[in-house]
Amino acid sequence: MSAPALLDALRFARSGGSLEGELRVDELPRLRDNLTSDDVAVQYYIAGGSEAGRPVLRLRIDARLWLTCQRCLERFPERFELSNVLSVARDEAELERWESEDPLVDALVAEAPLDVASLVEDEIILSLPVSPRHEDGRCGAGFQA
Repeated sequence: MSAPALLDALRFARSGGSLEGELRVDELPRLRDNLTSDDVAVQYYIAGGSEAGRPVLRLRIDARLWLTCQRCLERFPERFELSNVLSVARDEAELERWESEDPLVDALVAEAPLDVASLVEDEIILSLPVSPRHEDGRCGAGFQA
């Protein structure tokens, strides 16, 4: 099932809805430099629900990106299997209250409409390594950790 481009995050979370789909390279402009046309599309699954009395979005992402090794400057593929639970606040005041109770809360404000592609892209960007490198022993520059 392909997802709609936009959704009402709070209503979706409260209804317990779910959707899955895939995004193509051209739908992820901020990641475009890390993707190639032969990449398998980014797969995602989003489910609404409740956790600790808060509406939440449960997000799973499976993607393969091409990163540039900061040792040898060669590109290499990296698989990203991400999973996150995002609380959905009604407004900024509710989000601030949650953050005062738990500074590590992972949440978003339910500003309708929520762009699914941007949400998925944000999660991938947040998981990118600061200094990507080949696994030890695989770098073309011959560095050993």
